[in-house]
Amino acid sequence: MVHGVGGYGNCVGVPTVGGEVNFDESYNGNILVNAMTVGIARTDKIFYSAAAGVGNPVVYVGSKTGRDGIHGATMASTDFAQDSEEKRPTVQVGDPFTEKLLIEACLELMASDAIVAIQDMGAAGLTSSSVEMASKGGVGIRLDMNRVPCREEGMTPYEMTLSESQERMLMVLKPGRWAEAEAIFRKWELDFAVIGKVTEAGPDGAEWS
Repeated sequence: MVHGVGGYGNCVGVPTVGGEVNFDESYNGNILVNAMTVGIARTDKIFYSAAAGVGNPVVYVGSKTGRDGIHGATMASTDFAQDSEEKRPTVQVGDPFTEKLLIEACLELMASDAIVAIQDMGAAGLTSSSVEMASKGGVGIRLDMNRVPCREEGMTPYEMTLSESQERMLMVLKPGRWAEAEAIFRKWELDFAVIGKVTEAGPDGAEWS
């Protein structure tokens, strides 16, 4: 819902369906339903995910990485049958309260000019966010997996890069601004770690060590 449209304090919302919902037969084979939020924003207040600035710090913020959500994106496109229990680790474990804290911390940092790029760790987790940010910016990203905050012992780089644990963001910050950003996220009791840096463009976009 968007408030204050046209300066008159009006509200524009997406109408809800009252009564019944009908689905085409095609949903019997694939029950995926897409949803989105539509709003109005000032163009000079929009943050993009294209990484930039060779040497700029790449920062991990939010919740710790766990073993939940590994291969979650591929699981969402398969059928559930007798082996559904074996797919339990692919299910993401969300935390709405932490998500609210992350939103507040991000908004506070966005009020400054410290952020170069920012992206959530959605499908494919750290792999997707880092590769997409590097590709969009035409640069490379190098990550040190030993610096990734983990909530489980003995996690492998494979698990860290593919986990779809929720409430996490990846950022590229301007030089010398990471301490300022860290103070904000620590205040909101969220993890903060400089896990890499922007590099010259490479063949794979992002690399891990």
